[in-house]
Amino acid sequence: MLTPEKIKEVLKDNTINLRFHARGGQGGVTASNLCVEAFYGYGICQPRFGAERMGSPTESYVRLSANANLIRSNEQVYSPHFVSVLDPSLLGEIDVTAGLPKGGWLIVNTTLDQISIQETVKRKDINVATIDATRIALDVLGRNITNTIILGALIRVSYIFTLDELADAIMRRFVGQIAGKNIEAIKQAIEETCVYDIGVDPDFTIDNKVRWQQVDLDLPGYKELDLAGVWYCDEEVIPVGSDQVNTGSWGEWDVIWDEEKCTDCAQCWYICPDFAIVRKKGDDGLWHMAGIDSFHCKSCLNCLEICPVDAIDKRLKQGPAACAVPEDQEGGN
Repeated sequence: MLTPEKIKEVLKDNTINLRFHARGGQGGVTASNLCVEAFYGYGICQPRFGAERMGSPTESYVRLSANANLIRSNEQVYSPHFVSVLDPSLLGEIDVTAGLPKGGWLIVNTTLDQISIQETVKRKDINVATIDATRIALDVLGRNITNTIILGALIRVSYIFTLDELADAIMRRFVGQIAGKNIEAIKQAIEETCVYDIGVDPDFTIDNKVRWQQVDLDLPGYKELDLAGVWYCDEEVIPVGSDQVNTGSWGEWDVIWDEEKCTDCAQCWYICPDFAIVRKKGDDGLWHMAGIDSFHCKSCLNCLEICPVDAIDKRLKQGPAACAVPEDQEGGN
């Protein structure tokens, strides 16, 4: 079992590697920066972006050590000892446990229990911590930014830095009420984090780089690719956007349309950045509002804000958090 004393011994001759999985706009890079700023020794962090678009998957990496010579690498972290997932929808899209050694820690913003997480990622040889960071963020911060809250869960299981050290880093980065609210959210996260420890610590000597590979052969040619992409091209030809990109998994809200209140003003259709407002042509030859394309709606809530008759509402996707471990599996499996 990890202790503050054991972590300090590890850091004398090894690095502790962290990886953050988030979506663009959720603050995963800021979380990695704060780790370095809160740590008493030496650290380096760097991000990796795909498409630079809000909601796209991102990764950020952190290397920490008490030995300055061990963190002189700008490579991405291939073998993290702690992985934090800020958006639970990434569990089905990204191999978040890639390179995570036996006994490594997976920290997830989710309402699922820890055993369900192990089943989802198909790993029963790792420790799992869960925190309903979305709920805390909405309650305390007023918006779904979970980066500092996930660090509260990291404090709970890693002992890499303390609450006071993280609070000092936050006070340097943020100001006034914003800093105070983030520190309040972190304290709540430390208390509410659910921990499922299998009784195995990670091997901190593991820091491997995966073998470089060529691009796979037999990739689909341009004729087989979806020409629509995420966007609608012609509503009479392509009624929906790409069935390969589930942008609807990104947001924390289900957007609900009330047909009886709707006046077909089309303001929501014009403002939607993802063309997730569904319209159908009526017998009168005109286009009419028909619903919300939940597969592509990432709940930016622009439609809710602009609707003049309150015909659009929202409902939080996540239910109550689960922290119970079945009694016959208490202590791990």
